[in-house]
Amino acid sequence: MKNYQKNKQNEFGQHVGLPVQLNIQPEHCFAMLHGQRVRLLPFSAQAFSEARLQQLWDCVRTEPDARCWTYLPYPPMASAEALQADLQRAFGFSNSQHYVIELDGRAVGWTALLNIQPAHGAAEIGNVYFSHQLKQSAAATETIYLLLNVCFSAGYRRVEWKCDDLNEPSKRAALRFGFSYEGLFRQHYVVKGRSRNTAWFSMLDDEWPELEQAYQAWLNADNFDASGQQKVRLQDFMQLHQQH
Repeated sequence: MKNYQKNKQNEFGQHVGLPVQLNIQPEHCFAMLHGQRVRLLPFSAQAFSEARLQQLWDCVRTEPDARCWTYLPYPPMASAEALQADLQRAFGFSNSQHYVIELDGRAVGWTALLNIQPAHGAAEIGNVYFSHQLKQSAAATETIYLLLNVCFSAGYRRVEWKCDDLNEPSKRAALRFGFSYEGLFRQHYVVKGRSRNTAWFSMLDDEWPELEQAYQAWLNADNFDASGQQKVRLQDFMQLHQQH
């Protein structure tokens, strides 16, 4: 039986969940996060230097097409000034911590921890903009690793991934990153005037130790050849560590 399935009986003979003692350290999620390839800078006046704003605008304006904005709740920014305004208001998300993603000293996207709920030990990875300079790279995977690691290191019990059910790349990414599919929220939102069914995924704290080992093995420099191609897939490392 998995830990999340365990329960006990109360004095009335009813089955109830096990007691939980939380020790959340939410301040961890507001720190700069460093990896081998990327660093994640919390949104702040310091993060929005003129150089970084220009780098982000260069990413946005040079996207090969607008498909990367289809499933985000906002349209592509029409100007550098519009981008700056969106960044400074964290795109209107509440209970969130956003980060600028920096690769080789250049800002190449942003992402966030959303719906941060210290009282329940839960947070969500979302508002992911991996620009064409970052998409489908080892640096993109390391970005997700850093977010997962800071959440579970801070004492969170659950990290969520939610997306439009029609967003097939996001659903594939969730599974590749080690999240488990939980189900479908039907007619969950109206986004950009369209009906959205939301696919829910999650990862739990007791699953993280094995997944963390898999991430670390995959991110190791020895797992990449001279051209930067992976030798062993992340999913294969996950299966290997789950077998032990």
